[in-house]
Amino acid sequence: MLSDLFVNATILISFIFLSSQIFKRNFLNLSVSYKNKFLFGLTQGILGVILMLFTIQVTPNVIMDFRHIAILLAALYGGGFASIITGITIAIFRIIYFGVSTPAIIASINMFNMAIACALLSKLKLNQFKKWVYMNFVSSLIITSSFLLIIKNVILLRQTLVYFWLGSFIIGILAYYISNYMNTSINLLNRLEQESTIDFLTGLNNVRQFDNSLNESFVNVKNKNERLSILIIDIDFFKKVNDTYGHLAGDSVLQQLGIIFSTFCRSFDIVSRIGGEEFSVILPDCPSLQAIEVAERLRVAVETHKFIISDEIKINISVSIGAATYPDNVFDLEDLIREADNALYSAKHSGRNKVCQP
Repeated sequence: MLSDLFVNATILISFIFLSSQIFKRNFLNLSVSYKNKFLFGLTQGILGVILMLFTIQVTPNVIMDFRHIAILLAALYGGGFASIITGITIAIFRIIYFGVSTPAIIASINMFNMAIACALLSKLKLNQFKKWVYMNFVSSLIITSSFLLIIKNVILLRQTLVYFWLGSFIIGILAYYISNYMNTSINLLNRLEQESTIDFLTGLNNVRQFDNSLNESFVNVKNKNERLSILIIDIDFFKKVNDTYGHLAGDSVLQQLGIIFSTFCRSFDIVSRIGGEEFSVILPDCPSLQAIEVAERLRVAVETHKFIISDEIKINISVSIGAATYPDNVFDLEDLIREADNALYSAKHSGRNKVCQP
């Protein structure tokens, strides 16, 4: 029996790792959509099914395994909806695969009851570990009631309960800590990936991601024979904003600018912050005239926007924009950024608050 329990536990731990890879972007995340909650619940139901396929045969009609931990995982990390999906999946399989019998019916009903109980317990305002302990205890009690109803041999019943409770406690704690470890690792990885490409202040792409996107755009231009436009944008007299209102106000202006640029660009344009007060917009498959239209739209949106500094203070600022397009006015892709910079230089030195191109 011990060796069979060990196999069951190994399958359980392995499946937690596999689940973390399947749901890598939102593993153990309660804010995911109901579609993902359903999929997570179904995945844990499959875990319960696999555990039953490698179950411990206590008597010809009675089996023992750790399938209840699959329900716990679904309830704690996917919520009540996922828990019920898991419970239903396991209950249906129990009857279909092992046949209709009194033990099968009792086990299936208890699986469903367990799913509801865990769903309710997951709503308690407790830390996750306490929720897990309570759910594991209640689930073990429900399963124990099944054993008490079905197993008539006192010695076999006592042995089964000892193995089950020890295994449920030890494997339950291990499953909790491993799943939390995987969750923490994935969250840290996602955070590092995001911080390596996203500007912390504006939420736009940072310089590194701008370079990556520009290189990808160059490849597309060469492969698809498309046009490519670049806008380089600089805030006029931004130093004056910082000197007058402070750097926190300057940061607020940058954040609001990021929202404006994202709102008034096309949905597939790539907006980045590439310097202190300097931004860029990559315009894929965009001819020169359309690039000027986009640039003017951005310039006017900034000029007419009231930037909120505080409850009492709102200011106006302006931006200068340099635009360059390959192959309309730049004939070498490698010169595209340099020509857009030169156009920005022209805009800054010919009155500011304007759009210039080569």
